[in-house]
Amino acid sequence: MAYDKNYPDVYMGYFNYRDPFTENLENIYQNPVVIPIYHIDQLFNVQAMSSIYRLCEIAGNPEYKDEVEVLNAALLERDKHIFKYFHFIAAQRHVLDELKMKYRDFYELEHTLKQFEAIGYDVSKARETDLVKRKRELLEFQARLCVHQYA
Repeated sequence: MAYDKNYPDVYMGYFNYRDPFTENLENIYQNPVVIPIYHIDQLFNVQAMSSIYRLCEIAGNPEYKDEVEVLNAALLERDKHIFKYFHFIAAQRHVLDELKMKYRDFYELEHTLKQFEAIGYDVSKARETDLVKRKRELLEFQARLCVHQYA
């Protein structure tokens, strides 16, 4: 399978379709980092990609509304586990503050662009350049954490 070279191969193309989990960052960061319950091979695998491909195939089709909801919920849960996994690894490697900064940078730009869109601005160029750049920086940083990691 060929992966998009914009993001490291460790993700198996997962982030070509998904954004990093950024919901309630401030609340999450008030809690201690937890030991992940999944290994990276369980987070990024053929099953995950099959779910994403199926969601892309049926999204927007009212006949599959229930299946779309189930797939979205399952992928959101996976996104949370991915977030926890990388935060744990970053804490173990003493670079948690740097990872948090990269998440905040991505989140803040994403949030700002959504606000501008809501009032009618065209932010497509910023999404294609600035947001993609921040996403790539975050994902590359996380992927470097995986090198020699067997947790």
